[in-house]
Amino acid sequence: AQSMRKPQYWMLAVMFLTACMSGLYVIGVAKDIAQSIVHLDAMTAANAVTVVAVANLLGRLVMGIMSDKVRIIRVVTFGQIICLVGMVLLNFVHLHEMSFFFALACVAFNFGGHLTTYPSLVAEFFGLNNVTKNYGVIYLGFGIGSFLGSVIASLFGGFQATFWVIFILLIVSVVLSLTIRRPAATAARNNEFARSL
Repeated sequence: AQSMRKPQYWMLAVMFLTACMSGLYVIGVAKDIAQSIVHLDAMTAANAVTVVAVANLLGRLVMGIMSDKVRIIRVVTFGQIICLVGMVLLNFVHLHEMSFFFALACVAFNFGGHLTTYPSLVAEFFGLNNVTKNYGVIYLGFGIGSFLGSVIASLFGGFQATFWVIFILLIVSVVLSLTIRRPAATAARNNEFARSL
């Protein structure tokens, strides 16, 4: 309850929702996008599954390793920018096979990386005592994101409307990740713990 009263909590929640919405929506309709927008045949479009699996795994590994060496919030920003590149391609570029798979990989990379880094990020901001509860509420963004993209697409007429919403949310998320600061009390506790080691 104390964490949820802080603006940083909801900033992190918006960022997580954006990563989940972009990942779950784009991954879920990847084959349809490949066939209807990029005009790939069914066999080639099916390769989207492989691209998603590899990029998702790379996101988890790369962003997980980076988070041991760089501030976690900067790792999250890195993932957001990668995803933003993918959404720029999906929104503004006439896609062919390679550019489509690259855009898809960017989105899947960020999605996998967020799932890996976010528990530690929440612990860094709000402490270890209630990290499972704090992350549990933020993790609701996974469920909300899983259907929100489809709802937007059905209400506003297809993929492109959802791509635009995700694109705007990603810009907001990048700004949030660049400006967010740890709550003062948590920062002081973490510094005191570090000095005691």
